[in-house]
Amino acid sequence: MKNDPRIVRLLKRYPKGEDFYDASIDVSHFDIDRLLEICQCQKDSELSVPRELGEFALGHFGQAFGIEFDRSEFDFYLHSYVRAEFVSSYYSDPTVTSKPAPENGPPTKIPLPEGMQWFSVRPKEGREHYEAYEISEDGSSA
Repeated sequence: MKNDPRIVRLLKRYPKGEDFYDASIDVSHFDIDRLLEICQCQKDSELSVPRELGEFALGHFGQAFGIEFDRSEFDFYLHSYVRAEFVSSYYSDPTVTSKPAPENGPPTKIPLPEGMQWFSVRPKEGREHYEAYEISEDGSSA
């Protein structure tokens, strides 16, 4: 099975009890079959929703990146997103077998008030979760 270049896959680190991740690693370069093995999944559709990673997966990623993942202070999730520039074409493609969330937030049919921006936060009930936050003039969220 080949990787779909329209999909970006990120390993995100969330401090325990926090909604925002504080670090991420792009793991899109891992072959999809290898990711399925690492995450102990059978089908690529299982990677279309955020997946909390346990010791087995973190051991493999730790070896690959030469780092240690501290599960006592952090939770780690693998997120898959449709890259922003491919959202329209990806979701209208009848050959796709999984439907990850869009990279830049929920579908445009969900209204976003002016001056607000979508942020991906800690997954809720095993699904991607976005919240809208006001962006201040210096570019930070308020």
